[in-house]
Amino acid sequence: MPQSRVRFIGSRELHRDLPKVLDTLEDPNVRYVLTIHSKPKAVLIGAEAFLNLVKGLSKSDRLLAMQLSALVQGLEGSDSSAEAIAPVEHEELATAGV
Repeated sequence: MPQSRVRFIGSRELHRDLPKVLDTLEDPNVRYVLTIHSKPKAVLIGAEAFLNLVKGLSKSDRLLAMQLSALVQGLEGSDSSAEAIAPVEHEELATAGV
């Protein structure tokens, strides 16, 4: 199973690049975390990814949920807003309780 590609995107960048972002959301593995003032405010996923999510959470979606939870609670640094979240191997997911 391919890892989801998660990318942080600020509201200004989203506004500027909206057509390109919408095109990339056609890939069901692409996820964006919309930030405002370096704080996560929303997760953007494509329609196919949403339908897959409704059917059942994948390991990568559970990992994203854990990471967002940490960000919202202020447990991770806020300077990573432009970096993608690194994929985590299966053993690390099991250790994290996923």
